[in-house]
Amino acid sequence: MAEETQVLVKFVTKLPAHLRVPETPVAVPSDLKRYGLSQIINHLLALDPPRPFDFLIDGELVRKSLEQHLLAHNLSAESTLEVEYVPAVVPPQQKNSTPHDDWVSSVDGSRCAPASSSGGAPSGVVVSGSYDGLLRLWNGDLEAVASVSAHAGGVNCARFLPKSQGDLLLTSGKDRLVKMWRLESPEDGSEAGPSCRLVATYRGHEDGVEAVAASPSGRRIASCGWDGKLLVWEGGRAVAEAAEAEEAAGTAEASKKKRKTGAANGSTPAGAGGLTVAEPSADLRGHLHCVSSVAWPAENSLFSGGWDHSVRRWDVSSGAAADTYNGSKAVLCIASHAASPTLVAFGCSDRALRLWDTRGKSGSDALAVTAQGAHGGWVTAVAWCPSSQHHIASGSHDGTIKMWDIRTQIPLGTLSHHTDKVLALGWLGGAEAGHARGLVSGGADCQLRMYESDYIVS
Repeated sequence: MAEETQVLVKFVTKLPAHLRVPETPVAVPSDLKRYGLSQIINHLLALDPPRPFDFLIDGELVRKSLEQHLLAHNLSAESTLEVEYVPAVVPPQQKNSTPHDDWVSSVDGSRCAPASSSGGAPSGVVVSGSYDGLLRLWNGDLEAVASVSAHAGGVNCARFLPKSQGDLLLTSGKDRLVKMWRLESPEDGSEAGPSCRLVATYRGHEDGVEAVAASPSGRRIASCGWDGKLLVWEGGRAVAEAAEAEEAAGTAEASKKKRKTGAANGSTPAGAGGLTVAEPSADLRGHLHCVSSVAWPAENSLFSGGWDHSVRRWDVSSGAAADTYNGSKAVLCIASHAASPTLVAFGCSDRALRLWDTRGKSGSDALAVTAQGAHGGWVTAVAWCPSSQHHIASGSHDGTIKMWDIRTQIPLGTLSHHTDKVLALGWLGGAEAGHARGLVSGGADCQLRMYESDYIVS
């Protein structure tokens, strides 16, 4: 019987003191994988119940045995391996689902805190957009609280602005319009849910508007669509206040006319439909076909992807494309994270999910674009976890959602609850909340689904 080989391992972590083990090197069997290493940490910490951990060696997640890792990286078995342990991300379980009358094209769960994080009833609101043209609001149990007819022909995108701008929401649709809404709570303190009030309508596109995104400050917004345009607009609280001022002026003028004529019946105050914005502050030109998606990780830098097979990083102040990646297939969705504004994830029609680090230049040792993984169909949705720069989720026409840690190309888990194409995906809890515990998704099965986990993704 062959003698069991062992490896000296020094366990380190950035977790709180009560989750730290002594950093004295210990000898462990070389055939241990993640599960065996996790058992050692749980034993050393005497955790009850046990908690799952993941392990990093030189920034790479361990997905093989220690011996295989040593061989793959040409390391000596006599060397001491420094292994960092972090909480493992456990795929969430489906909690609720609710039907729509048509395909669910967009979701945003950044303003919703599930029950597992608040310790009580779910709080906040989830928003969904559908091809039936309705914008819907849901509570944490996916019970409908409000709906409004938002776009003729269908809603393509719905996104909350940062909380610093108040309860403002953006939508875009097949009617060539971008709209900004304000979520308003009942004034009488009743238990009725919030309602949506139109604040502003942006007119500048000549075809359907595929996506919208707000800058990190929320003071500007970007929109893109089938006309090949990528437009930047003024948005946020300043525009909302201008709309309120215009409405107040219109109401005063209408009241003045009413006193003069006495014709009160059927009159509508000027500005009741919100402010109209017709001039964008910038027109970023470069895409040759439909611009399918946009992400805005840093105030002066945004990403866009399109059917011309390209992903572009824009310098917003100059209006120029600072970097361009030209691929071989249509780019359908992109996502980025404020903590890593040079990194973008994007899904394509060749079923691949890719990462592009714009710091890596052609001809350098750094590989600028890497294939993170693949689905069985077009990758149509990607969402970066707001509380972790390492974790993303992707959705596909194959009906699945996959969770990824960008430090490994093996998915953390697969959710297969949708019975048709996944079209929309988002995390529960935004960047301001400091944590994310689940996902919300929508698709061609006309279902809005919510998934929750007992573990914070961080």
